[in-house]
Formats: sequence, structure tokens, C-alpha cells
Amino acid sequence: MLSELATLLTENDLGQNLFFAFSPDILDITEDITPELRFYFKDSVDFKIVINNSNIHNVLSFLKLTVFAKNMKVLTWNWKNFASYVLSKTGKDYLIDGQIIDLKIIESYSGKKLKSPENYVEAANRLRNIFVSGTWKEIENVYKNLHLPLMTTVIPNIENSGIISLSEGKKVHAYYEIDGQENGRLKCSKAFNSGFCPHAMIPETRESLKGRDCEEFFISFDFKGQEVYQLAWLSNDPLLKKLCELPDIYCGLYEAIMEDKNFDKNKRDFIKKIFLPIIYGQSANMLAQKCGLQQSVAEEKIQKIQTLFPEVFKFTDKYLKQVQEHGFAKDIFGKVRNFEANKAYLVKNFSISSPATVVCLEKLVKLYYKLKNKTDIAFTIHDGYVVYANKENWKKIFKMGHEVLSEDSEFCPGLKLKVSVKAGKNLNDLKTISRKGDL
Repeated sequence: MLSELATLLTENDLGQNLFFAFSPDILDITEDITPELRFYFKDSVDFKIVINNSNIHNVLSFLKLTVFAKNMKVLTWNWKNFASYVLSKTGKDYLIDGQIIDLKIIESYSGKKLKSPENYVEAANRLRNIFVSGTWKEIENVYKNLHLPLMTTVIPNIENSGIISLSEGKKVHAYYEIDGQENGRLKCSKAFNSGFCPHAMIPETRESLKGRDCEEFFISFDFKGQEVYQLAWLSNDPLLKKLCELPDIYCGLYEAIMEDKNFDKNKRDFIKKIFLPIIYGQSANMLAQKCGLQQSVAEEKIQKIQTLFPEVFKFTDKYLKQVQEHGFAKDIFGKVRNFEANKAYLVKNFSISSPATVVCLEKLVKLYYKLKNKTDIAFTIHDGYVVYANKENWKKIFKMGHEVLSEDSEFCPGLKLKVSVKAGKNLNDLKTISRKGDL
């Protein structure tokens, strides 16, 4: 089998012109499956290898020395699934010297949702279109410094870490799609037979999830008001940037907009309900309904926010104009999203949340490498990260996690986010950890 593949590689420029894929599309790490690896060559030759527990190590070693060797360009589709499966079988990250070109990830930046190519010619043509359009030049930095670590190590390790479900009486695993949502966020689902979906947990589910042994508990890191800080960085609005320097951004927003210094929890909830929704284009009528305001008061608040933060609206209006003229918009990192004419207003959200997602994923990568060999990440939900800890290491985990998440972003230089941290064994009842590291 491998000798036949070796012959084909010799006859086809040692595999420089091939497309690598596998079947099924989702390689269930919770089941004992036998995937089929597929090699599509330039001359339409299609070679297949079925891997199982007895041959997987030989096959992986052979591929590392040939198809995936140094200076080789590995044109593929959804490498993350393959990397996660290999990790589940070998217990090690499958790191290769070849250059991984994941067409699924790259095409997602062009606003397209396509299926896997059926042959090498189709894959090569689609990749060529990416280069000709200029998309690759715009996204190269994000792809190499964010998506490569996500697909090769970070997400495979999170998927494999798993969590104990008392209700199901077994370990369950989350499945992630790196290119899943239109704003770039990870999409999570119960695609594995023994799976769970962190993005859709009801209280009963959260109650049932526990650490992998009786000593483990959870530490949850969350960004506070991330999209507001991201908006200040993107728009460079002077007042919003000044308010971001305050201990509590929502207190500052409330006092500026409402001209009221008597701030409390209810007023925090109120300002959250009006500030970003107004930025995103919510109408006075809808704002009045959702916040229990009179129409005239809602109109007044919209006008007040537009007056206080003019640079914010200049920023979002720039993207609205893109959609009105071209039917699509492109964020600061080159990600394209198409919009229907009657839903052009959604671009205001996209212009902020899409770059914010890049920062969230950047921080996920940094958190993973900071905690590597010390603990595991149990799961992630957008701008939140839940990791395992125990009595012996929790203070160290807290300090390291808080430190790396509070650092300036490399993708958005100067953007510094504030982090809240909670801990406990029950996901429904986590306790806040103070900045001093006290529970």
C-alpha cells in the first residue's frame, strides 16, 4: 500500500502537485473509526489509504517523510479534523515540516461557503483564485500566526481534553469549526457521538459537567466589555477611549450618556441594553420596546450617543457604505462577508465583532501555550475560556492566565482588555477570584 503511494509520488514530482483529504469529513475522536485518507494527483489519479489502529503509526511516519516533508506544500481541506483525530490515537500533536494550505480556512475569508474540492485540479484552481484576487496577501498574517496554531494544536487539544458528564455517565468532547460563523467565531456542535456543545448549555447541563477527576475544578476567564474596548480601538473615538481607561467602562458610559452619577447594577444592565445596540443600528421603536422607554426618550438617547461618539459612527458608516455600493464588506483583517440589501445594517455589528473575534482567538492561542504542560483548556465560548485546576496549582494557573489575557494584543497593538476570573466545581455557581488571587 505505502509502496504504491511512494511510486505515485515519484511519478508526480514527489507529491508537490496533490490535494490531501479524508473521509468521513468529521473524524469522531470518541469512536473507533477507520478513516480513509485520499490523495488526489494532478493527472487525476486518486489514491486511498484506510488507516486503523495497526497501521496508523507507519502511515503517519511515511507521510511525514514524503507528502508532508520540509519544503512541501500541503494543499488540504479542514486539517484540524485530521490533527485532532491523530492526537486522539497517538497522544501527540502531529506537527509536520510541510506548509499547510487549508483551503477551507482560506476560502472562508473570501465570504464563500463551499464544499471540499473533488479533485486536484479543482483545488488548485480555487487556490489560484485566492492568490489572483489578492485575498491571500491580506490574510497571510492572520492565517500563519493565528489559524495555523489553532488547526494544528490548540483546537485539537481542546477537543481531546474532554469533560465528565454525570448525566451521561461518561467523558464528552466538544467539536469546533474554526471557520464556523460569518463573523469568524468558532462554531461548536455535538458532532461527536460522545459530545457536548458549550455554546448551548442549559443550567442542567452545566450542573452535570465536572472535572476529569475528583480533585479538578474549573477556572473561568472572561473579557469584560470586550466589544466596547474593541470599538474604541477601531474607531479611535477620543471620548470612548478616555472612558475605557476608567475602572468600569459601563459606569463611565452611563454617566456620560445619562448625566447621572448614581450608578448601580440595574443601571449597568440598562446601559448594556442601549449602547452597543444603538451603535449596531437599532431603531428608536425597537429600543423603546426592549428597554421600556417612551419613543421620544429612545430617540433622545440615540441622538445623544451619536453626538458624544461621532468617530464611532463614522467608523460603522464607512462599512455600511461598502455594503450599499458593493453588497459586501471587508473587515480590517481582510475577512469578507456578503449582505442582503435589506440587511445591510448588520455590517455595523460585523465591522466590530469580526476583529474582536480575531483578538479572542489570538488570546486563546496564547493562553493554550502559556498553560501547556501545566493544565488543559476544558472548553471555550467566544470571549470566555474555562480551564482545569486543582488545589495545588490553581493560584499559578490563575496568575498565568490573567497575565497572558491582560497583555496588549499583537493583532491590535495597544488594545488591552480587562479580565474577570471565577472558579469552582459547579459551572452554575463559580466564585469570583480577586485580583490578589483570593477566592
